[in-house]
Amino acid sequence: MRSLPVAAVLGIAATTLSGIFAITLLAHDPISTKVTWEGEIKRLVEARCVSCHSEGGRAPMPLTTYEEARPWARAIREEVLTRRMPKWHVVRGYGDFTNDPSLSPFEVALFAAWADGGAPRILPALRPAVGPTAGPTVGQTVGPTFRSGDKRQASSGDKRRVPSGEASGHERAVEVPCSARAFPTGRVVGLTPSVKKGTDLKVTVTGSDGSKEPVLWLRNFDPAFAETYRLRRPLQVTRTTRVEMDGEAPCTITVLLAARTAR
Repeated sequence: MRSLPVAAVLGIAATTLSGIFAITLLAHDPISTKVTWEGEIKRLVEARCVSCHSEGGRAPMPLTTYEEARPWARAIREEVLTRRMPKWHVVRGYGDFTNDPSLSPFEVALFAAWADGGAPRILPALRPAVGPTAGPTVGQTVGPTFRSGDKRQASSGDKRRVPSGEASGHERAVEVPCSARAFPTGRVVGLTPSVKKGTDLKVTVTGSDGSKEPVLWLRNFDPAFAETYRLRRPLQVTRTTRVEMDGEAPCTITVLLAARTAR
């Protein structure tokens, strides 16, 4: 059997390596967006995601760094566009809560633009030169720029999640069954429900004129993601206030009351 000349062997090897290199390059999406991990996405992830998506967290994978999040860029896009993430059991339009991690339409658009545009860490033109890292110059803007009027600006220190049943020093907690006819009176600042997995819970208040105000509506509850739902506008409950709790037994709600006005 004739052996191939050394030059031919080297040529075949070079062709093979160049093909592999080309495939590797094609595996990376071209950068076609100005939305970057360092500029906008990192702060959103820290504010809305890492309470679950961190080492040892409730989510299956951590997203605390760019290297961890980059392989999941397309999946993140799909989850936020379909509103499956961040995890939040409250039906939209029922209640208003300070610890609601839901993304605004503008924030959803940022995630989509980042994933569709190649999920860059920073823009190529902004990559720092090799050498000592210099601080920002005078007048340089650091971090993302949000549109005025956006309902929520992300903060890296804002974890938003409140441990279930936790009351501060200015609050007291009262646990009541959902079947109870009486509801604790006072200034209600939060509700921590405990219901069966996959079930729903509705809490409504009926005014003196017969009108009903939605306070909380949970759908397809998952105990692994139990929350204390903190009301943005506290609810003043008196002896004449009618509060209805509709949930499948066993079902209880821990009511957080402001200590100064509770009675």
